[in-house]
Amino acid sequence: MLELGGLVFSSPWLLAALAALPALWWLLRVTPPSPRLVSFPPMRLLLALRPNEETPARTPWWLILLRMLLAALVILALAHPLLNPGAKLNGSGPLILVIDDGWASAADWQIRQQKIGEMLDQAERENRPVRVLTTAPAAPKEPIRASELMRAAAARQITASLQPKPWPADRAGALAAAQDIAVEGSAHVVWLANGVGDADAAALAARLQSFGSLIVIEQPAAGRARLLHAPKSEGDTLNVPVLRVPGPQTQSVWVRAVSEDGRLIAREQTEFAAGEGAATAILSLPGEVRNDVARIEIEGGSNAGEVFLVDERWRRRPVGIVSGDISEAEQPLLSSIYYLERALRPFAEVRRGTVANLFNRELAVVILADVGKLLDSENAALEEWMAKGGVTLRFAGPKLASGHDDLIPVRLRGGGRELGGAMSWSEPARLLPFEESSPFSGLETPRDVRIQRQVLAEPALDLNQKTWARLSDGTPLVTAEKRGRGWLILIHTTANTDWSNLPISGLFVDMLRRIVGLSAGVVSDDQSAVLPPLQTMDGFGRLGAPSSEAISISAGAFADARPAPSTPPGYYGREAGRRALNL
Repeated sequence: MLELGGLVFSSPWLLAALAALPALWWLLRVTPPSPRLVSFPPMRLLLALRPNEETPARTPWWLILLRMLLAALVILALAHPLLNPGAKLNGSGPLILVIDDGWASAADWQIRQQKIGEMLDQAERENRPVRVLTTAPAAPKEPIRASELMRAAAARQITASLQPKPWPADRAGALAAAQDIAVEGSAHVVWLANGVGDADAAALAARLQSFGSLIVIEQPAAGRARLLHAPKSEGDTLNVPVLRVPGPQTQSVWVRAVSEDGRLIAREQTEFAAGEGAATAILSLPGEVRNDVARIEIEGGSNAGEVFLVDERWRRRPVGIVSGDISEAEQPLLSSIYYLERALRPFAEVRRGTVANLFNRELAVVILADVGKLLDSENAALEEWMAKGGVTLRFAGPKLASGHDDLIPVRLRGGGRELGGAMSWSEPARLLPFEESSPFSGLETPRDVRIQRQVLAEPALDLNQKTWARLSDGTPLVTAEKRGRGWLILIHTTANTDWSNLPISGLFVDMLRRIVGLSAGVVSDDQSAVLPPLQTMDGFGRLGAPSSEAISISAGAFADARPAPSTPPGYYGREAGRRALNL
C-alpha cells in the first residue's frame, strides 16, 4: 500500500506502468512514410484538384499530450486510489470485531453497521483475516461462540445479516467465548459497545486487550438507549419510571400511551436532571381510557427497552355494585357500598346501579351486597353473563339470611349464626390460614379480624371443594362454584361492619383484588396454566408473529421469566387473558 498524503493506492505495483509513458510518446510521434509517386498522365487532371482531407506530416503535440494523459489516468485508476481511507490497523494479526447486539444496540444500529463496514474494508485492503464475536445469545441453550478466522468478504456477509436482539447482551458468555480464542501476533480488536455497563464488562475488556490493541466505540451518553420500567398505578394516573445512562447534561423525553390500533391516548414530558439516571413520567388515564392502553413507549424510541407492553395487570376492571342495604340513604358512611367503593377504587372502576342498568355497559364483576331474592330476568342475565366469564360476588346480610334465591354456590341454613352475643357462650371467630387450593392462598390472615355473625352452609359432599376460606371452628366463610367460564362466589358475612370487622382490614382489599382477577379477560392466579407465545417483539420494539424459537411459559414461572432466545419479550397466553413479558 502506497500513501501520498491523504491519497492511498491499494495496488501500487500498477503504477510501474507509468514508466512506459516515454515509449508511448515516441510511438505517437513517429511520422508515417511518404507516399510513393507513380507517373500516370491520365491522372493529371485529378492532381490539380484539392483533396477534401489532408494528413499532416507529423502528429500534433496537443493530441500526443491528451493521449498520454488518458493513458496515465487509466494506470492510476487500475492502482485503486483511495482518499482518506482511515487509520491502518494496529499490529500484524487479525481484526477481531466484538459487537454488542442486544436490545441497547438498536438505537444506533445503522451507525454500527456503517462502522463495521469501514473496519472490514480496511481489513480487506491490508489482507487481514477477521474474527467476529457477538455478545447477545443467538439461540436457546447455545453458548456464545466466536467465528473462525475468515476473509473480510465472508465476514461482511455475516455482519450484514446481524440484527439487534430483544434481550440483553451476555458479557459473561462473551468472556467465556473470548477465553477460547488463540491469536497469532498482535491483533487489532474493535469492540462496538452499547454504552450500558455491567459486572462483566471490565473483565471482558481486559481479555480483549490481551490480544493486542483494543479500541472501544460507543455512543455519547445522550445518544444511548433508555429503558422504561414497570409503571405504578396511583388513582387515575400511571407513574412510568424512565431510566438512562447518567450524563452531564439535562435531557427531555416524551412518554406516550398508545392503543392497540396505534391511537394516541396520553402524552407527557419528563426530564432527566444533570447527572441523574432516572425520571418519572406521569400519565393521566382516567376511567375507561386506561383499558384502551396497549403499550407505553418513548416517543422516537427505536429499541425494545423503550417499549413497555401493557396487559390486564395495569388496567382498571369495571365492577358493578348492587346493594340492598337499607342504611345507604340514612347513614351512607355505614352502608356496604361505602366500604366496597373504598376497597375497590385503587384497582377497579366502580359503577353503581341495578342489575339491568349495569349490564348496559361492559363489566368484569358484579357485587350483590345483601340482595335478597332476585327477579327471574336478573337471575337469567347473571347466569348467561357468568357462562361467558363474568364473576358474581354476593355478600350475606339480614335479607339474604331471611330469604334467598337459587343464585348461591351452596345451600344455606335458615336464619344466621351469631357469635359472641348476649345469649351465647362463644366468642367472635377468627380466620384460619388460607389453603393452597384457595385463590386467596398466600394472603396473611390478620389476627385481629373477627367474625361476629354469618350465614351457615348446609353440610354436603362437595362443600370442602367449594370452600375458599374458613373460620377457626371450620365453618365456611367464603364459598364458590364454577358457572361456565365464570364464578359465583358468596362471602357469608356482610360487606359493612355490622357482622364483622373484615371490611376495615387490608385483607378485605386483597381478597377483592383476587376475586376481580378471576373475571374473563383478566390474568388469573391459576399457576398450572400454560401460556403460549402470542406475539413477540424484535430488537427495534416492533411486535409481530411469534418467534420460531419462542416456547410456552407456565403461569407459575411467568414472574421469574426473563427475555431470552426461547422467551423473547411480547405477549403470552390467549387473547382473552394475555400476559406481557417486558425487558
